[in-house]
Parts: sequence; structure tokens; C-alpha cells
Amino acid sequence: MKTIHISTTLIRKRKERGITQEELAQYIGVSKASVSKWETGMSYPDILLLPELATYFNITVDELIGYSPQLTQEDIRKVYARLTHSFATKPFIEAKEECDGIIKKYYSCFPLLLAMCQLLINHCVLASTEEGKKEVIAQCVVLCKRVKEESTVLDHAKQANAMEAISEMMLGNSSRVIELLSNVLDPYSGEDVLLVGAYQSKGEPGKANEVCQVLLYQETIKILSLLTTYLSMHITEPQLFETIYGQGKQLISSFDMSNFVANPVTSIHLVAAQGYLMQEEKRKALDALAEYVETVCRYRYPLKLRGNDYFNKINGWLEEKIPLGTDFPREEKTIKQTFLQMVEVNPVFALLQEEPEFKRLLNKLKREMGV
Repeated sequence: MKTIHISTTLIRKRKERGITQEELAQYIGVSKASVSKWETGMSYPDILLLPELATYFNITVDELIGYSPQLTQEDIRKVYARLTHSFATKPFIEAKEECDGIIKKYYSCFPLLLAMCQLLINHCVLASTEEGKKEVIAQCVVLCKRVKEESTVLDHAKQANAMEAISEMMLGNSSRVIELLSNVLDPYSGEDVLLVGAYQSKGEPGKANEVCQVLLYQETIKILSLLTTYLSMHITEPQLFETIYGQGKQLISSFDMSNFVANPVTSIHLVAAQGYLMQEEKRKALDALAEYVETVCRYRYPLKLRGNDYFNKINGWLEEKIPLGTDFPREEKTIKQTFLQMVEVNPVFALLQEEPEFKRLLNKLKREMGV
């Protein structure tokens, strides 16, 4: 990652030209001692000299001072990992200030701003007050709007729009969410099948297979997510509720999704367990909780996004296309605590506290999560 540091640039460029400090000083019209201080970092050139120095070495002023407002994808991942660790180990205010400093420094690096939105959304719950949490989410809305207004990259705008919708939903602004996402109900256009067919026609069956797998992977996650939401909407209709949960479990089984690190793979079981309790079906609730516990205990830690035997061509796409790579956007300790808290401190499951099976599941979860 680049920072403002003119001394190393001057030394490197001067040596490339094969000139001495004295020769450079004569050209610029300063003393040799001044050039020496620039190169040792004891002082900096007057701002009016920067264009002249840059012109002499045939570089831009930004190159001269070693500064770039843009970060590579790898740089962004490193920044995200560092800040994730800060949120896990430092007071929230301190970590937030560190995050704000990065945002201010790279305010025109739109992929970085999107990553910072995701970071803040993932960690806003650590804010000490509800008002503080809302302020963090409101900041995400501002950043998303900036990306949509300033970036010329379509993918950036799409990601920002989705992130803005998530933020507005967290703020309770459902009308705004509908406004932002109304286009998702556009009729199916068949672009995905057309893309696969194009690669086949081009004589690239391997690429066609990969693209088809990626599209299937995304759609199965999407369908399971929708089934989880649909399940929560029909708790008072036991027969339909049972059907929807069965469809979700069948989808997980059919595509061997039990090892997928994706929210709906675990949350559908939690929603089912809560729904069964509301229906006074304790046995079924415990069975659904057992599915949840088995799933999170089966995961390989640290968590990474990865394919399976069926989706065996998607790992390269995950690494390349997911902005933060295949590493999970939160620290392992935080993730494990969350998996445990979803059961241990969920008030809905208070009805099961004295059940031996519930105690067994909770103890297994604590043991496997290292708590």
C-alpha cells in the first residue's frame, strides 16, 4: 500500500539518472544540503518545487511523492483484515476512528469504500448505544451514495445499491429499500443461459461449465435465502411451514450445501426451530436445532468460501470476484461466539432450557466453538 513518502522516490530516480545530489540541487536552484534533507526525510521540498521535480524526472507529482488514492484488491483485503482485528481487540470507538482515517485517506477508492461499508455493517452492533449504531449505518448510506454518484464502474454501483438497501433496512426505512430494489422484479431475461451458450459456441466447454456452476451456486443460495424468509412468514400455518422447511432441507441435501459458509444454510434451521416452538412442537424444534448445531460444528475453521464436489469449478471465481476474497469478513472468534449466541441467548429458546436434549446440544456447541 502506498503512502506519501518522497525521500525514497528522489533517491531512486536520482540514481536512475546517475546524477549527484549537488547536480540535482543546481538544477532545482537549492542547496545540496536541502536535497540531502529531502532524501533523509528531515524536510520536504517546497510545494512550488514539486511540479519542477516531477517534470525533471518525467513522472507525475503523485508518483514523486509516492502517493496513490487507489488500492489494489490485495491491499483492500489486508486493510479489511487489519481493521477486523482492531474491532475484535480494541474499544469500538478506537477501531472506528482507525476505519474513518482509512476512508478519509482513500475517499476516491470506491472498492475500498464498499469494503468499509461491509466492515461497518458487520461490526456496528459493537457500538455502545443504539444511537451510535444508527450513526454508523447512516455513514454507510452516505458512502454508498458517493460510490453510485462518482464511480463509472457498473459493478461498483450495483454493489453500492445493494449495500445501501441493507443499511436502510437496518435503519427501518423500508420504503427506501423498496425504492432501491424495485428492479429485482423485472421479468427474467435469460442472460445467464445466453452467456453459457456463448462460451459453448465459442468452443470453450470448460469455461461454459464454470460459468454454469457459478450461476447455479448463486441461484441455490438465493433460493435457500428466499425459502428461509418464506418460512418465517408462515409460522402460523403448520402444514405449509412443514412443506417449506422440507424444501429447504431437500435443497441443502441435493446440492450438498451443508458445508457452505452461507447464512441461509444455518439460519433456516434456526427459523424452523423458533417456528416449531411457537407451534408447541418441542420435538421438532429440538430436531431443527440439532441440524443447526451439526452444521456449524461441521464447518472447517477458519471459515472460507469454497465449493464442494458438485460445485468443483467455482473456487477461482470466488477468489477473483468476491471483493474480500474467500476469507470470511469477521474474525473466527467473533463468528464462533455468534454461532453460540444464536442458541444460548435467544429468548425464544428459553422454553427449552430444562430439556436434556437442549442442554446436550448447547454443551456440544460450547465445546466445539471453544467456549
